[in-house]
Amino acid sequence: MEKTVIALMTVIIVTKVLGFSRDISLSYFYGADGLTDAYLVSTDIPTAFFSFIGMGIVASFIPIFTKIQEKQGIAEARKFTANVINIVLLLSTGIVVLILLFPQAIVKVFASGFEGETLKIAIDFTRIAALSIYFTALIYVFNGYLEVHKSFLPTVLAGLPLNIMMLFVIYLSSFTNIYVLSIGTLVAVVVQFLFLVPWIRKTGYRHSFKVNPKEKNVRKMMYIAIPVIIGVSADQINVLVDRTLASQIVEGGISALTYSHRIIFFIQAIFVTAVVTVMFPKISKLAVKQNMEELKNIVGKIITTVALIVIPAAVGIMIFSTQITELLFGRGAFEANEVILTSGVLFFYAVGMLGFGLREVLVKVFYSLEDSRTPMISAFGAMFLNVILCLILSRFMGINGLALATSISTLVFTGFLYISLVRKVGSMNSLKIVQDLFKAVMASAVMGFSAKYIYTLLDEAGMGILALAGGIGAGIVVYASMLWVLQLSDIGYYKSRIVALAKR
Repeated sequence: MEKTVIALMTVIIVTKVLGFSRDISLSYFYGADGLTDAYLVSTDIPTAFFSFIGMGIVASFIPIFTKIQEKQGIAEARKFTANVINIVLLLSTGIVVLILLFPQAIVKVFASGFEGETLKIAIDFTRIAALSIYFTALIYVFNGYLEVHKSFLPTVLAGLPLNIMMLFVIYLSSFTNIYVLSIGTLVAVVVQFLFLVPWIRKTGYRHSFKVNPKEKNVRKMMYIAIPVIIGVSADQINVLVDRTLASQIVEGGISALTYSHRIIFFIQAIFVTAVVTVMFPKISKLAVKQNMEELKNIVGKIITTVALIVIPAAVGIMIFSTQITELLFGRGAFEANEVILTSGVLFFYAVGMLGFGLREVLVKVFYSLEDSRTPMISAFGAMFLNVILCLILSRFMGINGLALATSISTLVFTGFLYISLVRKVGSMNSLKIVQDLFKAVMASAVMGFSAKYIYTLLDEAGMGILALAGGIGAGIVVYASMLWVLQLSDIGYYKSRIVALAKR
């Protein structure tokens, strides 16, 4: 399992670096203004619409597929997969038609501040982007299908052709026509799906076009998926509120939210998504076999591991938010005021990084247990708190208040998810977890002071970009040393895993 996670992390790093290069290219050629706001909203609208269905699929497909495979065999499980795909494509058609018929109304819902040329471009881009929903649907289902077959790398590798093509499209559009950007994005999503096809066929899957929405396993899947879809709608309302308020507060506000959000979730993708991707099928099997003790043991170690990585990362981003933004985006059309805008949002998003990371872990555990109701309740609670905080904090803090509201609401309701999980499965040795989290916070605080001190010394010596590298390097050494001094409860376990992996 550890070897698979490390392999996934490596591929994710390469993919996300390319993804960052794509964002950097976009900021270089187009900056953070009304045009980039229009483009980013147009790409988010299909994602937001389909994520209602897509997240329901992700949550319910793997547990149901696993049950069918265990009890009825792989042939029946593949028939189930084909049926799900056909149903999802029919639903996708409905969404596409809705977007094509009412693009202006939908854009206004997502960005009420858009007017004039920005609104016109956003409408045109949204019409083009709507067609990507079909291929996004296929990617969602087949990612789950491949992960059940322990074929994790293709689902991550598929991001490589997507990002490579997007880099080319951004460059090409900068000196040809802005609509090349939107059309090229659609083509890139198609290429991403086609990349998966050889691995899908290798598993023995062959598609059939029979549709049976009343089939018992589909009904079971929908029983799990419907609360997820409702919960995701709460997350999308959060996005809608953030984007709408940002479009009213400052031009380029949506771009600043998007760029800073990408930085935060770059860290999460490397250290959390890789673990969750491998963990979900394994925990689903443990849940089917009712092996709760092993399940709790694995989940407890994952929570601690994620926290030990995410907490110092959050502190580092908060300390160096301006330097990181300048390094990644501060060139070309991305001006100094846009650096200030984005770095401020980045700082306050970093406050909630632990919540973002642990929420993804805990939600997947509930889905493995075929409980999608608890995450739904949590999502709606977080939505109401986020909306209230957005309205209050944005009045005093501007766009930074939107990021802080998201962070606070996520932390609060991640705590709710953990308490709910303990009530559901029994003791998770919470005292040990809290002690380890406290030690990670203490170590991160010392790390932060050390990293900032070293950076300041090197920066005053005219070291430039090496000053940031030196500060981060010193911080990593100090953090690791502090964890050793503070005697983390599972330090022996982590040492043994590192030694075992090194021997392999």
